[in-house]
Amino acid sequence: MGTSKISPCKLERKCIQKTSIQLVSSTYESEDNLMVAFENKEQLMEVFNNFWAKAIQLEDVMAKLAEKQIIVRFDIEDPDVHMTINFRDPGPNGEIGTLSFDSDAEPEVTVWSKSETTNKFWQNKLSTTVAMARGQVKLDGSVTKALSLLNKIKPLYEIYPQVLKEMGLDHLIIQK
Repeated sequence: MGTSKISPCKLERKCIQKTSIQLVSSTYESEDNLMVAFENKEQLMEVFNNFWAKAIQLEDVMAKLAEKQIIVRFDIEDPDVHMTINFRDPGPNGEIGTLSFDSDAEPEVTVWSKSETTNKFWQNKLSTTVAMARGQVKLDGSVTKALSLLNKIKPLYEIYPQVLKEMGLDHLIIQK
């Protein structure tokens, strides 16, 4: 019985092709095989300013969040943005829940994630506890307080993808 041999050239080509495909894939895909990224810091900030302008109109949701009297800072990477939502101190016009960037307010909870993960979170496409276990989300401060906010913000999950659509950022909307 004869054995077939693969020429070294063919074998090498297959290896090169496979390696190239893997390199290209890792460039365009995240851990979840999903590439969603903001172009820059300004775009991310604009999305969240527009999102928050709509969110604060949900007075019942804002009132429930204000009961927590909490300041949460989101340290987002790629691009780097430090976003603070303050439910403890009223805004300049007495509004409940203010959004600011690079705030000096001392947070009770700091949430770290990449912008892709943040995007998934605000579309309710992320299991926070699983993401924490995987290191995709890190919390500093009261985990109990942070997790207690999750049920209260559920109505906000509907607003975020609407804002993305209105801004022409359909590529950031997760269809799963």
